[in-house]
Amino acid sequence: MADTLLARLDRWGAEQPEKTVYAFADDNGIITASLTYKELDERTLNLARWMRAPASAKGMGLSPDEKVLLVYPPGLDFIVAFVACLRAGVVAVPVYPPDPRKLRKDIVMFTTVCSNAGAKTALTCASYNHVKKILDIKQKMTFSERYPWPDLAWVETDRLVHAPAPSSSTLAAPSADAIAFLQYTSGSTSDPKGVMISHGNLTSNLHLIVDALAARTDAVVVSWLPQYHDMGLIGAYLGILFAGGNGVYLSPFSFIKNPSLWIELMAKHKATHLQAPNFAYALCARKFKPSSPSSLDLSSVRHMINGAEPVDVHAIEAFYATFSPLGLPRGVVRPTYGLAEHTVYVCDSSPSLTHLRVVKSVLESEDKMERATAATPANDVKDMVGCGEPKVDMRIVNADTRRTQPDGTVGEIWIRSSSTTQGYFNLPALTQEMFHASLVDAPEVHYMRTGDLGVLCERQLFVCGRLKDLIIVRGRNHYPQDIEKSVEAFDAIRPGCSAAFSVALNGQDDEVLCVLAEVRPEASQPLSELANAIRSAIAAEHGVQLTGVVFVESRSIPKTTSGKISRRRCKTAFLGQSLSELHRSINLDDRSPDETAVNHPPGPKRTYPPFESVPAASVTTFLCSEIAQLLNVPKTHVTNATTLHELGMDSMGLTQLQGIIANEYGVHAPEEVLYSETTTIDGLYEALKRAPPSSPQSAPNVGGDNQTSFLEDPPAPPRARMCCGCIAIR
Repeated sequence: MADTLLARLDRWGAEQPEKTVYAFADDNGIITASLTYKELDERTLNLARWMRAPASAKGMGLSPDEKVLLVYPPGLDFIVAFVACLRAGVVAVPVYPPDPRKLRKDIVMFTTVCSNAGAKTALTCASYNHVKKILDIKQKMTFSERYPWPDLAWVETDRLVHAPAPSSSTLAAPSADAIAFLQYTSGSTSDPKGVMISHGNLTSNLHLIVDALAARTDAVVVSWLPQYHDMGLIGAYLGILFAGGNGVYLSPFSFIKNPSLWIELMAKHKATHLQAPNFAYALCARKFKPSSPSSLDLSSVRHMINGAEPVDVHAIEAFYATFSPLGLPRGVVRPTYGLAEHTVYVCDSSPSLTHLRVVKSVLESEDKMERATAATPANDVKDMVGCGEPKVDMRIVNADTRRTQPDGTVGEIWIRSSSTTQGYFNLPALTQEMFHASLVDAPEVHYMRTGDLGVLCERQLFVCGRLKDLIIVRGRNHYPQDIEKSVEAFDAIRPGCSAAFSVALNGQDDEVLCVLAEVRPEASQPLSELANAIRSAIAAEHGVQLTGVVFVESRSIPKTTSGKISRRRCKTAFLGQSLSELHRSINLDDRSPDETAVNHPPGPKRTYPPFESVPAASVTTFLCSEIAQLLNVPKTHVTNATTLHELGMDSMGLTQLQGIIANEYGVHAPEEVLYSETTTIDGLYEALKRAPPSSPQSAPNVGGDNQTSFLEDPPAPPRARMCCGCIAIR
């Protein structure tokens, strides 16, 4: 019998049935739901039989290879449904659960994915489906703007797992070539691509992961990564199941509100294997303020993947400086490269981190790595972090000549292995182009083109960039054309004359979103107002904070000879301030950890006075001050009548604000208030007077016992293009 994930589930269910495989923690780190290997085996088998049972027997009537959406808030119901799909032979399509209260932003991508996959059924939990129905009825009754859901049959799986299936027939094991699931890229909303990951691909990559990471039955994962994208799904959930270990999980929102919770759960559960994007390591190092540091012991940690966005060596060193005194071994943080087109994992660095300082100008102009010397100007030095020795057939190729590049020379990364997926669903031409590339001297051998630029040096992979532009902010991918479309929706901006890109400013670890745009000569709106309006639109439509806005004169933005925007040259001009600028606005958060109350770990339980007894002026002044700090704008920019939407607060900022309010006043700021486009500071104060205490028992929990709030996009790897260079995924 093949050593597949399902075979491993059978094995662990027999060998260690009472061992906990999955546990889910709330905002305070308290376990609210768990599953043993026996329970996971029984529930997934029962649900799989419900899926395959005919409609005449009140089953779902799903056929093999049918596409099924998985729409769940963070929690354990998702992983039960996913494994059940594998057992039933139906094709799972994990998707981000649209917030029923904010459909305008989420429903477009959801509908496009649904249409592309041809899905007719959506699996979910009762709590999510209930909120969805209530909000839909409310929209109809209030005649508010409606954003219709696709025509789907919604099935609440948490009600079915405990009910005996109408059929007890044996389920045939799927073939290695059968598609296990579609992993949709978080790319342009108009062009989603579903990567076809077969059962064989999944088996191959899981073997690769557990062998490379030395993960066995004693492995313990603690993860906050989204369950519907491959770095979290495969790396954190399926990997631990395959290894026979156990995992503790929390919502991405819990992490953002309190990054220290991740660290404390590592110590409490003696975690061995962790995964996170670079921003999380930097954030934890900046925000960690332990209530009792002597009680935290991180000596159990053996491996920490750092991927999904550019890896910064300074963030890694800051993480070690903060947590080595708590026993964290040096060498456990591993820059990692991977992508969904290769299931997820490709390679990761060795314990001895390979860090090269190279001449930036030579790398950019000659596509070669040249070591910097003491004589190299500081502004011409670039830090490069290695992702380890490739564990698969990898070539660095000149994409034009289709010839292998010599070591030390930049080229496109091409890969060939049994983890290479079958291509993009319903996109045969693109699949042929990207998954059937061949070298000029070996036309019969097919490689998968990653679209990433890299260098092999001293047998190590260094990722340098992408053939195409991509913006990664806080671990999430954003397509520049989507951002630019929102910018150019303003009448004052010349159509086709804006560029969006990400840059690292003022020595910050993380890259931030910036825009360069031409302003019409006849525009009359004050440019500072225009910049703030664009920030609000970007935050509302894309869930990301726009840090830098520069307006330039007409016909000055860099373009190619064919008239297309040259984003790379725009980025250079932005950094060098080399254009005729009309307005420059940079909102950069460069505060020290002591300058903000965000993300303190839970200490001894505090007693709060009744919120009604706190003077209104005191609360609103505090809120204005904290919001100004979060956005790094002058306090005068935030007034009681200003809406959070107008300020351009993104999902991470709003989640942090929620944590600040809970920490300061002991009340839970309702998500529907925070994310409303009309909520002012005064309005937020009025809502807080009616808000429940910020306790697990009284805080609104859309997902019930097994889920946490799904409101807003989490700041997590959109898909695990785990990379150490300068990019993530399409």
